Amino acid sequence: MRKNPDGTLRKYWYGRYEANGKRYCHNLGVKIAGKPPGSLSLKDEGDRAFERSRATALARLEAIAEEAHTNMNAVRIIEKLYEIKTGERIKTVKLDELADEWSKIRRRREPNVRYAAQCRSTLKRFTAYLRKYNPKAEDIAHVTCPAASAFMDAEAARGVTAKTWNDTLKLLRAAFKYLMPAGSINPFSNMPTRETETIFRMPFKPEELKAIVDAAQNDEFIRPILITGICTAMRRGDCCLLKWKDVDLEKRFITVKTAKTSQTISIPIFPMLYEELSRREASGAYVFPKQAEMYKANPDGITWRVRKVFAAAGFKDPVEGAEAQGNGEIIRGEIHVERKEGGRRASVRDFHSFRVTWVTLALTAGVPMELVQKVTGHKTAEIVLRHYFQPGREEFRRALQSAMPKLLTNGQKTPKEEIRAILERMTANTWKKDLKRLQGLVDAL
Repeated sequence: MRKNPDGTLRKYWYGRYEANGKRYCHNLGVKIAGKPPGSLSLKDEGDRAFERSRATALARLEAIAEEAHTNMNAVRIIEKLYEIKTGERIKTVKLDELADEWSKIRRRREPNVRYAAQCRSTLKRFTAYLRKYNPKAEDIAHVTCPAASAFMDAEAARGVTAKTWNDTLKLLRAAFKYLMPAGSINPFSNMPTRETETIFRMPFKPEELKAIVDAAQNDEFIRPILITGICTAMRRGDCCLLKWKDVDLEKRFITVKTAKTSQTISIPIFPMLYEELSRREASGAYVFPKQAEMYKANPDGITWRVRKVFAAAGFKDPVEGAEAQGNGEIIRGEIHVERKEGGRRASVRDFHSFRVTWVTLALTAGVPMELVQKVTGHKTAEIVLRHYFQPGREEFRRALQSAMPKLLTNGQKTPKEEIRAILERMTANTWKKDLKRLQGLVDAL
């Protein structure tokens, strides 16, 4: 019998039992009837009604204890059969150890340090949520499908983007796949991903690239990194951590294994990059030692310096009311756009835009896809075309028109072909008319 805080008896009988070395206590759902003994001790007897309710409660307790022991025995039998079949015992992972056990999973290559830290943070957030959702859960085998769905609903309520939500789902699905005992049901396996909103980075035009290089001309720290990104299409980290052993100035080629995909790529060194590299002293492992040191300690410091140059070149988010103030500041383009969902705006112009620019210019100019893939390191053309080939409409039209057979373009000439034809047939009587046409064609180039 249990008492309320005010000292009065509770209405129901409680029962204690032990199973698998643990003690449990449950409300038996049987009301205390009649008059209990004056001592309130179960060693003494109460009236008949009280004793009848005591007997009913004892019978209920025996049934609960027997069911618990039966379930425990079934679990032990399953574990024994698994051990006999596989030669190893079933290993269960405690929820508090989920992040640590995920880090120990064997992989073909070690994950990026920042990515690993993000994954561990997500797994710890899941563990903390489940502690509140089901305080009795001790290991990952206690995670049910409703609990998994509830956590993912909580993630959506935080306002994350569909991509972030999908990344969290894929992480948990994979973690449970590798850490749960064989034959267990993965609570995340049948949960579908959400439709994502894809916002592409915008490529820079040649004149915009020139404006960026001019803005960084006097910045000895970030200018080499920007020029490397523009000329090679390498990612920010690969540019900062470029090593001299991967640079062949004599043959003018860079051959490097990318950090993200571990693909070995070969990139020709363009004259602008060759000039930048030739001025540097080949001492130490890194081509850009100071930049490598900052990237390893604080990658956001590199991003901040890049944005500073972008702002000087006219690429920045407009300040609300700036036009009304008449500050005369030129803005070539925004660096962020609003998402339909999620708390953070999407970046459309950043260091990765150099990669999009390189691919777009190369493909538009007719460089074969196979050569572009050798530079970007992508295994499939689909990824290149979907995420990196972003030509402007006019540039795309001219490139296709010059490449397509005359039949498909209705015999229409390219601007260069039209200029050549006009010059060949120009006469003293038509030069004024032809000059206007030539000016129009030159403006379109």
